Amino acid sequence: MASQDKTAVKRASKLDYASVAFAALPFMGMISFWQVFDGIVPLMLTNTFNLDNAATGVVMALDNIFGLFLLPLFGILSDRCASKLGRRTPFIMAGSVIAAIAVPLIAVANNMRSFPLLIAMILLTLLAICSYRTMTVAVVADITPRPLRTKADSIEKIVGYAGTGVMLVAITLLVPDVEHPDYLPLFGLQAAFILGSALLYFWRIREPQLVERMHEKSLEMGIEEAQIDTDDSPEAGGKQRVADPSVRMSIIMILAATFFYYMSYNAMTTNISRYADAFFGMAGGSYAIINIVTIAGGLLAYVPIANLSLKYGRKVMAVITSAVVVIGSAIIWLVPGFNPLFYVVFLFMGAALGGVDLCVYPMLLELCDSNSVGRYSGYYYTVSMAAQVVTPILSGMVMDAAPTMLFGYITLMGAFMLVTVLAAKHGDTILIDEVARREEAYEEQR
Repeated sequence: MASQDKTAVKRASKLDYASVAFAALPFMGMISFWQVFDGIVPLMLTNTFNLDNAATGVVMALDNIFGLFLLPLFGILSDRCASKLGRRTPFIMAGSVIAAIAVPLIAVANNMRSFPLLIAMILLTLLAICSYRTMTVAVVADITPRPLRTKADSIEKIVGYAGTGVMLVAITLLVPDVEHPDYLPLFGLQAAFILGSALLYFWRIREPQLVERMHEKSLEMGIEEAQIDTDDSPEAGGKQRVADPSVRMSIIMILAATFFYYMSYNAMTTNISRYADAFFGMAGGSYAIINIVTIAGGLLAYVPIANLSLKYGRKVMAVITSAVVVIGSAIIWLVPGFNPLFYVVFLFMGAALGGVDLCVYPMLLELCDSNSVGRYSGYYYTVSMAAQVVTPILSGMVMDAAPTMLFGYITLMGAFMLVTVLAAKHGDTILIDEVARREEAYEEQR
């Protein structure tokens, strides 16, 4: 009997890779947009509209100010959604359609040299993406048992950043080295990417059925129903999961680590096009080679890091990868000029940045239940938005004062990230082997 139960646990612990990959497609469409937005819009603002670095940073922070208010709001709304399509799918589809319409109009506004139209289209696009950004990660967590979430997150990241890599290649091919490029082909392709990924998701994913299957697999793995579904929302008077001060402090530290992660990561993505032009001699869209290498590092590392987190724990891997971010950015900062070996450094930095994000978000979800995934995902993205409000402005001021200090700034933010990850005491991995051992021991006692 115990042997049969152990076999059932192992069978239930196998990840449904196909469903996770298709559920990750809206994340792919959404996340690929940020590479285009962060890389190209600053060039529009400085080259077409003659804004300085600090003013450009202010404009680039507007989307994150939206996110501060809208991401938790839409996260809570999706938790309460009772649609027949599921809690997340209606938001994903509506937001994707609006974003696909608005994105090309950003390039149209740039071609018309209309600053008011540019700002209006940026805000409309970001409003649409804010309406479903949280849901692109929450839906994958919803359909995945707790012990498998880091692995599922690795698949989501691979799908998402593979799509991002495609858009980075598109930047190198579609952005010519001329004074005023026409960005409409690039932004039109991005709109098609967003809409196409949403349609494929809608064709393949049946959210309610997959959530029900997650419940069944969780029970087969020996996870108690209370751990899956206990409502800890304020409306239910729950909050019992954060009554422990130590757990509450871990949540704060995990969110702080998220904040400093985005302080470092967004500083690089927002400024790398101008930094590479000034110090690496990479004009036009050639800066995207750095981003391609960085993303390649993440793609190569996601699955190994996810597997290592199951063996050694999420926190251990988050600490190691945070340290690599600090070391890598310090090398770029302290070594003057451009060296081809920098590509190796950027490769490892991409792997490390991906590893931190891969481990920290599931650590947060480990401290909530399935009825609160949207709310906690909203907290996660609210903190990330707060960082992305601050860091474009702050890093832009740093570059105006001392342009070579960009990676010194990134090094400092990475060091803060490392310290806060070390301070988190809860949220680590529930190892699949441990779940199987508990179930086997329970059956033997019976």
